[in-house]
Amino acid sequence: MTATVYGIVGYTTWGSVRGQGPVRSALSQANEDLTDDRRACESLGGYSDRVVVVVDEDGFLHHEDGAYVWPSHGRANGAVRAAVRVK
Repeated sequence: MTATVYGIVGYTTWGSVRGQGPVRSALSQANEDLTDDRRACESLGGYSDRVVVVVDEDGFLHHEDGAYVWPSHGRANGAVRAAVRVK
């Protein structure tokens, strides 16, 4: 992942249907979470809509190209923020 986001403090998984996964300090941990989530969904006959995203120093989520993650279906008015910050 090559993000153009400054002040990266962590990584998480995000999907417009399944929501946010745990916030991690390492990209490799977020990738493991993504693999686990996909396996769990597949075991139930479904699929995961999550992708790995960056958490910036203000708690906002960004795609790897630096674009903000926006909530689906207009459920909020602004970019998505991490539910839990990395400590």
